[in-house]
Amino acid sequence: MFSRTLFLCSALTLAASAATFPVLTYSTYLRDSFTPKAIATDSSGNIYITGYAIVDPAAAQTAVLVIKLNPQGSEYFYVRYLSGSVDDYANAIAVDAAGDAYIAGSTASPDFPVTTGGNLGTAPTGQLDQRSFVAKLDPTGNVVFSDLLGGSTWSAAQAVAVAASGQVLVSGNSVKPGFPSTAGAYSVPDTTNHPYLLELDPTGTKTIFSATGIGGSAIALDSSGNIYVAGTTYLLDYPTTPGAYQTAFPAFYTCLLLCQISSQGANQYVTKVNATGSKPIYSTAVSGQGNTVNTGLAVDAAGNAYLTGFAGATYPYTVTPPVIPSGGVIAVAYDALPFLSKLDTLGQTLLFSVPVGGAGVQVDSKGAVYAGGEIGSQVIQQYAVTASIPALASIPAQCLPNTVNILNSAYVSQVDAASGSVLGTQFLGGSALTGATIALTGSTLWIAGSTTLPDIPLTPNALTVEFLTSIPLQGPYPGAGPVAGAYLGAVDFSQPAPPAGTPQIGCIVNAANLAPIGPATRYQLLTIFGTGLGPAIGVSATNNSTYSLAGVSVNFGSSSAPLLYASSTQINLAVPLVAYSQSSTLMQAMVNGVTAQPRQLSLTYQNPTLFLNIPQTFLASGSSPGPVALALNADGSMNSPANLAQPGSVVSVFVNGLAPDPQVNNAPIQLTASNGWQVTNVVQVSPFVVQVDVQLPSPLTNVPGISGSLMLSFDGQAFGGVVYVKSQ
Repeated sequence: MFSRTLFLCSALTLAASAATFPVLTYSTYLRDSFTPKAIATDSSGNIYITGYAIVDPAAAQTAVLVIKLNPQGSEYFYVRYLSGSVDDYANAIAVDAAGDAYIAGSTASPDFPVTTGGNLGTAPTGQLDQRSFVAKLDPTGNVVFSDLLGGSTWSAAQAVAVAASGQVLVSGNSVKPGFPSTAGAYSVPDTTNHPYLLELDPTGTKTIFSATGIGGSAIALDSSGNIYVAGTTYLLDYPTTPGAYQTAFPAFYTCLLLCQISSQGANQYVTKVNATGSKPIYSTAVSGQGNTVNTGLAVDAAGNAYLTGFAGATYPYTVTPPVIPSGGVIAVAYDALPFLSKLDTLGQTLLFSVPVGGAGVQVDSKGAVYAGGEIGSQVIQQYAVTASIPALASIPAQCLPNTVNILNSAYVSQVDAASGSVLGTQFLGGSALTGATIALTGSTLWIAGSTTLPDIPLTPNALTVEFLTSIPLQGPYPGAGPVAGAYLGAVDFSQPAPPAGTPQIGCIVNAANLAPIGPATRYQLLTIFGTGLGPAIGVSATNNSTYSLAGVSVNFGSSSAPLLYASSTQINLAVPLVAYSQSSTLMQAMVNGVTAQPRQLSLTYQNPTLFLNIPQTFLASGSSPGPVALALNADGSMNSPANLAQPGSVVSVFVNGLAPDPQVNNAPIQLTASNGWQVTNVVQVSPFVVQVDVQLPSPLTNVPGISGSLMLSFDGQAFGGVVYVKSQ
């Protein structure tokens, strides 16, 4: 029964070795209540991250947060908050050669801190009257200047760059009319919902130029001082230039509120502007007949522009277009297809456009191109992903978003600058990673974003949130809930490819429900998916104390893990009885003497979850009522839509992550049920699995022929699943 549950899903064999071999060298759940929006690195490799943090949970008040880490990501150099009395948001960051950080965003605080000479805009009056701001921090995190921008006009800064001479470029969007422009700069008479682009002197006290009607959410500079901006517009009057790639913006409508309201959809553009902000050198749309959202821009030494973001299947791909999904428009950014497009130096020719990226693009000094990506479960469900998104073809199927327990994940890729072919990809894992942003230092690509669960992989020596390191074996674990926390990862694209057959870990999941594992507990059953993990033909253990199986072993620190099953694509194991004093443990899988890349697992006291009926849980969308418990009816038969439990009868379910340590605690496990269900018996059926017998209420009010929702609770931790029950 239990081995069958553990082995229900087969793994997808990884593709042949890529042209480059990316290695996940750093990964962590970094901080609670922090949403990163931008990341940058300096010439020494130090890492800078900015975004917004919740500083008053009761009022959900946000403040700008800027953190600086050492090149290894193992130490904070500074943690700096910028805030007033209302809400403040950072959207962009840039770093100069001296290690000064420039932060741009928006504030609704009438008392946002402004330095002398920085009143280039009037103070906002609240949420419906926000202002753009830009601030400069010195290498130790002290404020050099902090400016409000845009006069008395509601606006938000979305991009920032710093020139070699020290001038500061800021771009964003004006919500209202009246954003100020300077004589000689490009301008439009009405700035409502139009972008702006301005330049400040190195002191932050003087506006060199302010242009309106051009600008965007991404900005880059070339060696001649020309300015490149890219963004998204819902208007059709953004300027284009004659001979550009796409001189007219596609006109189409998208549905809102169940199509009771429709409006012009989103289009992407890119503009190259001269150094004085007076004239577009070229300006073009790059869109299809569907929402196209820009999320990044980079320019190489020759002046080619790289764009990334999310779009529908009608985007101008230069490869075989992905299959158009049926049943309407995908509106959420990470539920649309990614793209990475390269535009020639004149802005006239789309050199390539491929489905990869969506979370930023970077070009290194040698012209190599890197893209970050995030992928949503709707894309997995509606598109032929392995054919349409080559970057994901090598990822084990169980690690990809699936609409049930993995909603969004992130990855990074290296792309051939000439053809757009994907040279190598590293998947991050996790279940709810969004808002990704990337920065490059040498051959290492850093990626940051937000997550509502701390279930991404942890690498040794990475910083982790204080909860996970200072409070041993406490539960429930931090990060759970609607408030996002921050994740941070790094992938090195320069490491040599390992010998063929070297074990590679794709993801580590809870064996009961195939959800990515966050903090784990002793005796919890886990599953590792990947390649080269064991024998070509799977081998099952014959007892619960097998520590070496067909040349496979897994150690947690100095403790060996009991193994249940091993194959080339899958290892099933139990977390050993590691010391209670530990808050985390190093996991190393070894196959025939060769060790896979180690992972650090944080530990918690208990982590109960129900074993799920995997085929029922992962049915096509709309066919399953949710996570379906692996349940036995009163006669011992499997509960299913065709074999319903009777109201008032007893069903048996099975729990992972709750088995007591017989050497420490032999006390009975106390479980309670809600909604009229009643726990009648709890028995340990193996060292790792607990059986819970639950009596259904009678009468039971439920959807006919579908389900009753079983919710159990242990020590304040609630968990549950669906049981199919006969209607009355």
